[in-house]
Amino acid sequence: MNKITYTLWIFLIILLPNMAFPMGERSVPIGNMENYFPDEVGMTWTYQGTIADDVMRIGTYTNVATVSGTIEKNGITLKVFKETNQANDGPSESYFALEKDGIDYYGGDPSSDFEKSLVPYRIIEFDMPLHQPYAQLNRKGIPFGRDYDQDGINEIADVYAEITAEGFETVTVPAGRFKNALKLKGLMIIRLTLSDSGEVLNIVDRTSTWFALGVGTVKGIESIDFPQQEGLPPLSTVITETLSAYSGRPNTTH
Repeated sequence: MNKITYTLWIFLIILLPNMAFPMGERSVPIGNMENYFPDEVGMTWTYQGTIADDVMRIGTYTNVATVSGTIEKNGITLKVFKETNQANDGPSESYFALEKDGIDYYGGDPSSDFEKSLVPYRIIEFDMPLHQPYAQLNRKGIPFGRDYDQDGINEIADVYAEITAEGFETVTVPAGRFKNALKLKGLMIIRLTLSDSGEVLNIVDRTSTWFALGVGTVKGIESIDFPQQEGLPPLSTVITETLSAYSGRPNTTH
């Protein structure tokens, strides 16, 4: 499972389409969608990652994700996903609730005050139709916890996030070739209103993630565009993670 991480800056090779969906079928819900997001305790995924920015600096890293157990929050049982180095940013934990009709995100550790003001929220609605965006977040007036214009006042943010099921593709990664991987595209826009001038700055996070049936995330690409700040030019960063090994539920997709 690929999540919206605790920073909320918050995971190309050519992919060959494996299935085509005529126009008349696009509104048909995806059946048994929960099977693309296995979360049995003990499952482990190893990813090879790269981070590239506008000045062509490229870093490589390894990230191991594990369903380590469960915790209780407000009477709700949450699955704990531990990662050793997600986005090359060190160890972290994330908490999810698998409900009958979707998956809810309850935050992570470490976490920012900004994220704490947003969780919990639903990140996936099961049996969603193809090509129809599902709004995950639409919040206004959220304290951002950072002073972009250096006037001594932290900015306020409006946050919008959505996810869309794009279809099914064949994906080849170091762990193998996965047919009929579900492709989800995500978009998050954080609109900051500067307290000194009223200028609006946008932080835009775009994701493409492929999930294999019974396996989970096999590939993720995240592109983050940051606005100009303190005389520096805008910055874009691309983070890619590809599955190199996994263990847990038996795989029947390749």
